[in-house]
Amino acid sequence: MLGLVAGLSVALVAGYVLGVKPRVVLGHLGSVSPWALVLCVASAYVILGLQSLRWYAVMQPVLGLRYGQAYRAQIVGTMFNALLPARGGDLLRVQYLGRRTGKSRAAIFGTEIVDRWLDWWGWIPAFVIMLAFAHPPAWMFQVLGIFGGSLSVWALAMVLLTKNGYQPKPDSRLARIYLPLKRGLEAFRAPRTWVIAFGIAPLPWLWETFVLASVAPLFGIHLTLVSAFCVLVAFNLASVISSPGAVGTVEAGGTAALVHFGVDQSRALAFMFIYHFAYLLPAIAGGVYVLVSEGERLFGHSTDEEPVAEPSGATL
Repeated sequence: MLGLVAGLSVALVAGYVLGVKPRVVLGHLGSVSPWALVLCVASAYVILGLQSLRWYAVMQPVLGLRYGQAYRAQIVGTMFNALLPARGGDLLRVQYLGRRTGKSRAAIFGTEIVDRWLDWWGWIPAFVIMLAFAHPPAWMFQVLGIFGGSLSVWALAMVLLTKNGYQPKPDSRLARIYLPLKRGLEAFRAPRTWVIAFGIAPLPWLWETFVLASVAPLFGIHLTLVSAFCVLVAFNLASVISSPGAVGTVEAGGTAALVHFGVDQSRALAFMFIYHFAYLLPAIAGGVYVLVSEGERLFGHSTDEEPVAEPSGATL
């Protein structure tokens, strides 16, 4: 509840500063084309599919899991992210996948850390591609410069953690957690990770940029690919404020970026509201469907599904 209050407070403050008119926003919401909703909902499942493909490509050599398992776990995690602050759903997708497959949760969590790095790294090659279309605003170079430095520190930490060095006592509780976690993190040092970094990681960002630019005219907003990418970066940066499903923060960041590009503030907020919830609601519905159809309990007794065999040499 505190996270939700924080997110909505950010949206209210941003709306006041930007001069948003609530009645005008409601008017824009009432005139939304049904096709805009259809396109946004369909896009949500494509984005989830591309994100799952990236995580699957990281996990598969380490844990031998199938793409379908990664996709279902991604949907479950996204559903809980819509309900919990600080991306708590990411931990629950680890719990879900561990129960469904019998794999070490620590190893899965290690691959998730690598996947999260690749997710944010995807901004960099996507931004380079955007440069071929137009020159972005100066603040984008500053944001990505700072972000690139943070990713470098994060990458260095993963390399240091996976180097041969500290070894906990065998059969200790720490060893049962640390060693599989290290095994999951070692995916970062594999050569295939750089194929993922340049070939798969940019795809969700490029797809969402294309969808934003394509859907915006249905709201009376015209965005170039570069301006759509800037809006995408802006509302993802705003989502670092801990709110369930980034409610309020996405609307505030996206509206501010759209206003920067000359869009009417009330129309911009209406667009961001529809776009954001057209992504959240399919993920919530999909997550509920997966859990109910599988009879899944995230905690307590395990399910009856047989664990998938570990690939040769993998560590549980």
